[in-house]
Amino acid sequence: MADEHSGVGTLASRIAVLEERVTRLEEHSVEKVIDLREITKEEARDEIIDLFATGEVLYYSDIAERLRLELEMVVDICQRLIDEGLIYVADHAV
Repeated sequence: MADEHSGVGTLASRIAVLEERVTRLEEHSVEKVIDLREITKEEARDEIIDLFATGEVLYYSDIAERLRLELEMVVDICQRLIDEGLIYVADHAV
């Protein structure tokens, strides 16, 4: 019977630890909500070119987040800029 009580105590302490971990994860897990802008593709193209002019390595998601644009539009515009030779995919970015 003592074994049962120690087993229950162990389970209770493990549950307490797990509950604490879940609470901490919930506190640090914040979803980002981005208020997307509605601009023309030409305006978005110019802004994307300006962003690449900084020399940073940028991922599509970075661009979409910073410029508050739809990801699909960003990918489409970047593909066209790559085709035009205005930007390129970095070797280490793949």
